[in-house]
Amino acid sequence: MDLEEKIEKRNILFRGHFLVLENLRVRLPNGRQADREVIRMRNSVAVLPLDDLGQAILVRQHRPAIGRTLLEIPAGLIEEGETAEEAAIRECEEETGYRPLRLSRLLDYAHAEGYSTGMVRLFLAHPVVHTGKIRLDETECLETAVLPLAGLREMMADNELLDSKTLLAVLLAGHGKDFSEQR
Repeated sequence: MDLEEKIEKRNILFRGHFLVLENLRVRLPNGRQADREVIRMRNSVAVLPLDDLGQAILVRQHRPAIGRTLLEIPAGLIEEGETAEEAAIRECEEETGYRPLRLSRLLDYAHAEGYSTGMVRLFLAHPVVHTGKIRLDETECLETAVLPLAGLREMMADNELLDSKTLLAVLLAGHGKDFSEQR
């Protein structure tokens, strides 16, 4: 069965700084029509940096959309003309002051496939070097946190981590590898 929904009409409802909200009129496979609201946005990167002791370097950031301050891995949009790897290195250093020396791609995923075009490329960074060059955007207020990877797994089990990119990175990182021995 062909499940594709054919777009018959597009209507831009809102154009912001980094996203566009569209209403799509689609024809369903069964012949009926339906409306879909879609957020169009640039793709992004997220990176789990691990220091020489295998500790994760994260950030705390308030997220007004859900009204909570979350513990997250560094992340951000890929700028025009920038590769995902370049964006991951830039975002990691800007938000934490640690620059990745090596990146390993963990996976690409759709973070909100029901309503957003945005894809996230997830990286593991090890080793990293502390440069201290934190350069937050004017609208960013972050706090750096360094925690053992095992502690993050416990936080995840206790439902203390809510952010999808962070949850995926913690699940995928290491699979029992000892990063303190990889130099």
